[in-house]
Amino acid sequence: MPRERVRAFVPAVVEKLAAAVEELIGMGARAFMVPGNLPFGCAPLYLRRFRSARAGDYDARTGCLAWFNRFAEYHNRVLTARLGALRLRHPDVTIVYADWYGAMMSIFQAPERLGITNTLLSCCGNQTVPCGRPGCTVCDDPSTYGSWDGTHPTEAVYKVIADGVLHGPHSSPLPLAKTCPPS
Repeated sequence: MPRERVRAFVPAVVEKLAAAVEELIGMGARAFMVPGNLPFGCAPLYLRRFRSARAGDYDARTGCLAWFNRFAEYHNRVLTARLGALRLRHPDVTIVYADWYGAMMSIFQAPERLGITNTLLSCCGNQTVPCGRPGCTVCDDPSTYGSWDGTHPTEAVYKVIADGVLHGPHSSPLPLAKTCPPS
């Protein structure tokens, strides 16, 4: 399916997410954390599947598929706008946007600060044998990898995401930890 056609689905997908939040609000829920998309253009599986000889398909700074990440960015912009409208409609409800994309991109843009030396490689599996299949290999130190299995982040990356959402700067309108004061 052409990329433009897939992109056209984004508003409908976001509207379904908003409808689910509205339904839960109607049932009495008063606090939400809604995550955005990850930078899938940095996932080893997609880097292999959509390999290109065109340098322009890649972000020169990170090595990620730029067009794929632009799609995730678009989804996240539509989602944050819709969450803003929900906040206005329900001022008594806490709705926090979890910027998983921004948190992960902070790693891809400066991996050395976390000791992640294999940002665009999978710890488990390889080019020909997927993780979990007979004959797959597993790295010695997952904390130095950006991806566990080609699509899912490693624990080290999830820690950066969680810290950024809980304490900032990767959540809005405020860090998640500030929404639930200690009792």
